[in-house]
Amino acid sequence: MSKGKRGTFSSREIRRMNEREKSREDRKKAVADFMRLPVAERQRRIADDARIASLQRNGITIEDLDKSYHEGYDEGARIAAENTMKNIFAAVALVLHEDYDFDDNRCMDVLNAIDQKVIYALDSKEMVQQVWDDLGIEMTFSGDMFTDRVYKKEDNA
Repeated sequence: MSKGKRGTFSSREIRRMNEREKSREDRKKAVADFMRLPVAERQRRIADDARIASLQRNGITIEDLDKSYHEGYDEGARIAAENTMKNIFAAVALVLHEDYDFDDNRCMDVLNAIDQKVIYALDSKEMVQQVWDDLGIEMTFSGDMFTDRVYKKEDNA
């Protein structure tokens, strides 16, 4: 079992997380690769698919599909961002309660303060830079999820 700072993941959980991430990345790459093709090539490939050909016979065009794709992508990104924020807020509340004995009122105070910081920040880069400047804390989320992604300046110098 792999042990993180706040809990333990079973091999099964790690395997499932890795499988889900790979599947998501594969689907994302396939869609991105398809959308990078020239419109004529996409039209040729779509014409080969009987279902899509049937849609086109009913008046649905490649442009309609492109528009639906972009609308769906944008909506998916919005929902993912909302769900991510909910998960982060829930995690913060649980850590404050379980590790620091915060009661519901103190947790609410912290969550509302976090929400205000997020709402009124000019952008996330500005807020991350302020954490670096004021506290010397670095946040890196592009690497391995089982390594420290938040650390002090001198810890990684």
